[in-house]
Amino acid sequence: MSTEQNKAIVRRWFDEVLSQGKADTIDEICVRCAPSFVVIRGVVENPPGGLEGVKELVNMLRSAFPDLNATIEDQIAEDDKVVSRMTMRGTQRGEFMGIPPSGKQFEISGISVWLLHDGQLVQEWVSWDSLGMMQQLGVIPAQA
Repeated sequence: MSTEQNKAIVRRWFDEVLSQGKADTIDEICVRCAPSFVVIRGVVENPPGGLEGVKELVNMLRSAFPDLNATIEDQIAEDDKVVSRMTMRGTQRGEFMGIPPSGKQFEISGISVWLLHDGQLVQEWVSWDSLGMMQQLGVIPAQA
């Protein structure tokens, strides 16, 4: 696969899966690598692995933040890796990691590094502003 094709697959993850909640897209872009698919770190500390674990994670995020939206600000690709600089936004309408719905909005930035194999997503390493998210949701007090 070309780097442009790999970037398009990662864009589908953020556009179709996270922002639109299309679970069928997970099966299309992750299915051959399903047993080993894993998200490393991210907003959720220890996300479940495998294809079913990833679907569980996406369902949990979309249930807590039904208006979840991921915007790719920049992408860089080389060989089988794609790096995306992102902005995530959402309103907490459901429980999130034991935190009751607050109705509060968040906007955080982050970096996502994907490993692909033959047009399939294999692994994601994530670094998000989890502290900023928790402060915006009112779970952790913001510093003065």
